[in-house]
Amino acid sequence: MTGETPSDLEAVFDRHFEDVYGYVAYRLYPDTEAAEDVTQEVFLCAMTGWPGFRGNSSPLTWLRSIARRKVVDYFRTRDPPRTGVDAGAPEQAPVVDEPGVKERAALIAGAMRALPEDYAELLEEKYLEGLSVREIARRRCRTENAVSMSLFRARRAFRDVFVKLQVRQETSQ
Repeated sequence: MTGETPSDLEAVFDRHFEDVYGYVAYRLYPDTEAAEDVTQEVFLCAMTGWPGFRGNSSPLTWLRSIARRKVVDYFRTRDPPRTGVDAGAPEQAPVVDEPGVKERAALIAGAMRALPEDYAELLEEKYLEGLSVREIARRRCRTENAVSMSLFRARRAFRDVFVKLQVRQETSQ
């Protein structure tokens, strides 16, 4: 654990609510109401599971793993099942007037959803949250070297999936 040893769930809630909500809201954009509901489900689940939290990871990492499952559950109950790299939801890309930006945002969202959970979270921490390799390493209780190598692999996996989605989109037009 990273020195963060809160004695109760209330402290964890106060400290990490915004992070968890942002994590969920990003995935459910533009449906803020659903993001609020799913975030509430995350913390309800955390309340139930708190006695079993062993501290092998930071509370935020634990909460994000719950949030990721809840987001998957949300899409599973809402949409018909999708397979492969098409699992992204292009309709969730932000509305932008510039030509090509909406399509590119949809490709990025689809690629992120197709990545393994750890890779997607690493890329989000680095590029959406703006964390340094050192900060990510501290947060994940890993060495900076291990985080750097994982980021390298995550970027490569993202590029591969993104290119496949891009080619698929271009050939379908």
